[in-house]
Amino acid sequence: MSEIVDTSAPAVDGTGSSRSNTANAKTGRTPRWRYVIDACVIVAMGAILLWGASSQFSNKYNDATRYQCYGIAFWQGQAALSAQGLDTNAQSQCAFLDTSSSSTLAQKMQARHFPSFLVSLVQAQSTSQAFHALPPEYPLLTLAIFSLPLFASGLWYQVVFALLMILAAAVIYLLIARYRSRPAAIVFAFYLAVGSWATALGRFDLVPAGLTLGAVIAAARARWNWAYVLIAVATLLKLYPAIFIPIFFIAQQKHISGNLREWQRWQGLALFAAIGAGVTLVSLLLNVGNTLYPVNYFLSRPIQVESFPGTLLWLGKFAHIPAQYIFTYQSLNFSSLLAQKVSLLTTFLLVAGLGYTFWLQWRGKLDVYTASLVTLLLVVILGKVFSPQYLIWITPFVAYIGKQNWKWVLSWGAVCALTTFVFPFNYVDIPHIDHVYPAIIARDLIILGMALALLFQATRKQFVSFRAG
Repeated sequence: MSEIVDTSAPAVDGTGSSRSNTANAKTGRTPRWRYVIDACVIVAMGAILLWGASSQFSNKYNDATRYQCYGIAFWQGQAALSAQGLDTNAQSQCAFLDTSSSSTLAQKMQARHFPSFLVSLVQAQSTSQAFHALPPEYPLLTLAIFSLPLFASGLWYQVVFALLMILAAAVIYLLIARYRSRPAAIVFAFYLAVGSWATALGRFDLVPAGLTLGAVIAAARARWNWAYVLIAVATLLKLYPAIFIPIFFIAQQKHISGNLREWQRWQGLALFAAIGAGVTLVSLLLNVGNTLYPVNYFLSRPIQVESFPGTLLWLGKFAHIPAQYIFTYQSLNFSSLLAQKVSLLTTFLLVAGLGYTFWLQWRGKLDVYTASLVTLLLVVILGKVFSPQYLIWITPFVAYIGKQNWKWVLSWGAVCALTTFVFPFNYVDIPHIDHVYPAIIARDLIILGMALALLFQATRKQFVSFRAG
């Protein structure tokens, strides 16, 4: 994979379109057959993904049902869950709503001698009341997505939610077709159908993935305020897009000349901070406990079986240090004597890898697109959790950069196929998935290899950027 980076992109003009598209624009029209191709690909992609999503509708642990619980509990209170047959017992997808109660948090605050007005504020935020039951595992802004399909009840909620995610996938497809190329957009649809067959429409990850792609496109075109606003919204939906901030900041500082004190250098970062602080303040006023819980939820999660650290724990059995399977946090995880050491090792490698990526970008050897892709690859492969839907975060960037290059299609296509082979077809074999672990190891090694290949090539020679000036 020494030539994994595709530098054969078409020349780009100031609008981000290829010269062939510019030539068509001069004629004042676009061939209708291109619209027909786009429509056919989007419909085919949507149909395949809807088929995959429907395979999970009958699963009582599907994520869309949990989103429905969060939306109903926020707008109508937890009493409405029982009225609609959605209770909060331990076997329900709504069980997370009891994870972080305001009363428990208030008791802890009293024990630590917090000011009485803060304790009173938390005590008044009963999660059984409307407008106080926030999603304990996601930020407040996700309720905007979870609430849209609430006009449909029961199974139809999942159907409407899936249709909304098809719309999000279509927007990403059109973004890639507009700013990169139509073949790249078609490859994106292929990756999504193969690798996220059962997850793309059952989770909301397509929304932050689309926002991050839009933010990177804006940053590459030096539209810094839009880049920071879009990444702020994405971060308020799912925390991982915050890792793009160093990438944008480096790109912006290299683009702008002049004194470091100039407001133009810091305006975008200030927008990001202001949007984040504003939404977080509203969330704290509604429910302090469930505003803080998503961070604790992430930090407390054990090493998940599909992650690269998980493969190291699984391999520990050959050194007579076996790992036990445990089902917690809605996923299959490992418990092992090696867990802490492996976690420290992969965290160190992640920090080192991100630092090296940002350094290469600062030296001009990685453009904003490739730096974003490498960053995502490292975060996903070296993190302690690798859920199947994480491919959705990366796939738009793989398609955008690699286009139809056969090395990219073969590499990421294999990652997608192996991921779907594991989930949904074999992941249900709890507590044993040993028979599919070779597939998990192969998938993780391919992703790690892609990240290392990109870093190696950037180290050896100057990267050829295709961003707009």
